[in-house]
Amino acid sequence: MRNDPFGSLSDWGTVLVLLEALAENDQLEDCQPGLIRVLQYKGNWQLREEVLKRVGEIQAPTDKLVFQVLSIMGDDNIYYDVRILAAEALIQLLKRLQDDSRGEIKREAQKVVQKLKSTPQPPFLDDALGRLCLEFDFLTIIR
Repeated sequence: MRNDPFGSLSDWGTVLVLLEALAENDQLEDCQPGLIRVLQYKGNWQLREEVLKRVGEIQAPTDKLVFQVLSIMGDDNIYYDVRILAAEALIQLLKRLQDDSRGEIKREAQKVVQKLKSTPQPPFLDDALGRLCLEFDFLTIIR
């Protein structure tokens, strides 16, 4: 399997079909560089949302994938719905990280959550951040 089988992301219908097939065949893990590229692509919100809904299924996520999801969650310039999906995906991804990278990523996640919690957030995003805090003992952040 190629690491990035998605081709042109402007042909988003084909990408969505391929993404669904890869998920059904448990092959998303083999395509993490391509998933990262889709998450970075700002040309189609449906692709980003669909990837965020599915990345939590990956059993051995790479640090790069987790950092990309964390970046989306913390980006104030991205609409709230996708940031909530990123927070939910992050909970699943952090559970599956290998121990050697978990500490560094958990610290970065804690920083992003602390930054977000320092200002009022819409209730649904605040709830997702709260679940992340409770799941990973970021209790000093919860106010």
